[in-house]
Amino acid sequence: MKTDIIKLCKNLNRQIHNPLFHNFYNIPDQLNYNQTFTSIDLVEDSQIAIEEFENIDIDGIQGRSTLLIYGLLQSFFLQHDGLFYLYKCIVNRNIKRDDFFNLFSFDKNIREVRNDIAGHPTNRHSSEFYFIAKGTTTKYEFTYAGYTPEFRTVDVDLKIFIQKQFDFAEKVLLFIQNNIKQKIEMKKEEHKNIKLSEMIIEADRNIQLISRGIRDGERSFEGEWGISGVEKSIQNLKKELALRYNSNLPASISESFRMIDHILLRFREWDSENLLLNNDDAEIFLDSLDNQISELSEMLKEVDEEFNT
Repeated sequence: MKTDIIKLCKNLNRQIHNPLFHNFYNIPDQLNYNQTFTSIDLVEDSQIAIEEFENIDIDGIQGRSTLLIYGLLQSFFLQHDGLFYLYKCIVNRNIKRDDFFNLFSFDKNIREVRNDIAGHPTNRHSSEFYFIAKGTTTKYEFTYAGYTPEFRTVDVDLKIFIQKQFDFAEKVLLFIQNNIKQKIEMKKEEHKNIKLSEMIIEADRNIQLISRGIRDGERSFEGEWGISGVEKSIQNLKKELALRYNSNLPASISESFRMIDHILLRFREWDSENLLLNNDDAEIFLDSLDNQISELSEMLKEVDEEFNT
């Protein structure tokens, strides 16, 4: 089955926004990120133009289809640019254009034809001059000629060019797609043995100590232990999540931390003022903390699953 280049571009656009890629490769370098997604757009738009050419019905039209020739060759050239800079942004920032084409065994004749007749045809290499041969052309075949200074003619089959262009674009996009997957898998590998859902268990245990601080006069001193224990668990979780997401946490987890931090701050205030014992408001806050910890635990299980798949 023929690969859909446009679909590949859309998949790549989703991949570069995967948090495990986006947070470490895009956000720290906004310029590189901007060039990445505009390169994907250029590859996709150029492919649309190529497919528009293939779908045009020009049977019965007499004369040269010069506009179509220029348009298709320029679309090839633009797509080359998009693929090259996309590769530079994601895989190898230092690669040179010729090395890039050689890496994927690209037939540079496509670029030569474009430069001959749609680049600088009247001043090619300062000593070559080209023109499209007069007369009727077919949709896919035409001839151009020029002086080098020797006179030469070149027969072009655009159907072959389109297939070679497709093969090249497919290879590059699949290679880049695999490179992104590898980067994401490497990030997962770093943390897959650390279970976040297990790290939150200690916080859940310390809630019981806070409860004693609110309702057990003989053991109310344990309330401070519980507050400290929950604070420590949350801080450890934040550190581990920051390593995984480069401090750009999923919104739902960030919101849960915000609520938990506020609750713990109130507990700290009550405890420092000896107002924790028999405090009905504190009991309500404890119930909210218990709910937040439970919800956070479920979200952390999802993160654990993500890092182990």
